[in-house]
Amino acid sequence: PELAFDNNAVIDQAVRRVGAKLEYTNIAYSLLPEEFTLRELHSTYESISRKPLDRRNFRKRMLSTGLIEATPNTRREGAHRPATLYRFVSREPIFLD
Repeated sequence: PELAFDNNAVIDQAVRRVGAKLEYTNIAYSLLPEEFTLRELHSTYESISRKPLDRRNFRKRMLSTGLIEATPNTRREGAHRPATLYRFVSREPIFLD
């Protein structure tokens, strides 16, 4: 909804800046719980970038960066097999090469 003053523009600019930072930092760590599924990470990236991302390529890219690692824990969501939980290797800001 429309907000008072220029708050819509401020929020839009903030979302664009966070989206840009997703490309070269691990900023998503501050938007997710300690442990999360790849689906949750994927949804977070899609929500911020405001565009669909291919699941297979996203998974491959995230695992190859070394920003996240699998945990021994799983979470069951519905009737499907349990999802592996991941965590960020560091919960401190990191810039990617």
